[in-house]
Amino acid sequence: MNKAAITYRHILFAAAFTAFTCVVPFQSGAAIAADEVQARKDIKAMGMEYTGQDFAKVAGNGDMTAVKLFLDAGMDVNEGGSAAIGLAAGRGKTEMVKFLLSKGSKATSNALQYSRTRGYKDIEQLLVAAGAKE
Repeated sequence: MNKAAITYRHILFAAAFTAFTCVVPFQSGAAIAADEVQARKDIKAMGMEYTGQDFAKVAGNGDMTAVKLFLDAGMDVNEGGSAAIGLAAGRGKTEMVKFLLSKGSKATSNALQYSRTRGYKDIEQLLVAAGAKE
């Protein structure tokens, strides 16, 4: 194999490795940023603003990557009267509810009511176990 072919293979390997390491965090649901400043830049790059309203919206949509970015950026998990867990509960996002509870979200009576009225028994049980009262 000549020198140009070896160099080309090294470039291809480096490009493939870089692409893999950039894609894996998105597939695994891991947040992109490690610090508040970068997290806020990443939120903006995703077309969102760093607001409680956008935080609750992405939680209600079950977007784990975005929620983790908001938390990395310093968002209080109970922002807006725990609107994030309320929206997630009302939309049947079980994994999101579990995650928010693990991060200290309050199990509110509103979230409990939303899950009950929409028939999400598993979320109802999670919230009751976490201390939600009617």
